[in-house]
Amino acid sequence: MGGPAGSWMKKSVNLHTPSYKRLHDYRVEHIMLGGTENLSSGAPATGLPRWRQQVQYAVGHTLNDFYSLLPEIRRETPIQFLLERRWPPRGDAFPSLLQYWDIKTSIADELMRIVSTNHLEEIPVMLYEQWYVPIPELNLELSMITQLAWNSAQNGRSLNIQKFMVNGNEDTIAGFLHMANVFCYAAYGEPAETVEIYSLLEGRKYSYKGNAVPYKESLDYVRLLSVFLEQEVHADGSLSCSDRRKDRGEANVGGFGPM
Repeated sequence: MGGPAGSWMKKSVNLHTPSYKRLHDYRVEHIMLGGTENLSSGAPATGLPRWRQQVQYAVGHTLNDFYSLLPEIRRETPIQFLLERRWPPRGDAFPSLLQYWDIKTSIADELMRIVSTNHLEEIPVMLYEQWYVPIPELNLELSMITQLAWNSAQNGRSLNIQKFMVNGNEDTIAGFLHMANVFCYAAYGEPAETVEIYSLLEGRKYSYKGNAVPYKESLDYVRLLSVFLEQEVHADGSLSCSDRRKDRGEANVGGFGPM
């Protein structure tokens, strides 16, 4: 990491708050996408369709590969080439061969369109990094995987946060906005400058000013998310072994979470 935001994060984010329960952003997202509906049918522990997990994984690694490059190298590197290296092989995860190719084409087209104008000459200050920040008001620790974040062009301190989803809905978008708001206030003392959410299969971009939602409203929302997620966990019986490892801080950041 580099720049003011990077140095701030190193100083301000506490990686060890064992007395707090931990709220993972990716688990909230899975619940809001209706993942628990498939748990009884033998789906993976996250409850999300396996093809979606594989595509999100490929997208995450592709964007990480692309934005790890220096800007002058990025200009000479087609992102579809990087995506091809990460894309899952045709298998049983996709319901049909037609869906496999349709999704691959749609994702590739959308990524090409996005990166052609997205911060062409800048180096991100956060790139697929997992952070933990204590929220004393809620007695919990918020864990967030920051996909892309850029220094503000206006004051050099605030962040411009970007999130890329295979597809989303109003609940997942609202949940991410509130969690990002709480995260930035708790760690930085102020909201993000902007939050942009890309829904790749829809070809849509949702843009928000970071100060559009009051901090207290976001705190209340995250408190409800925490209660809701705890209820879902109890309803499912117990956390899996892998989830318990993650809650002890052993999440695989290199894999960008199990999204």
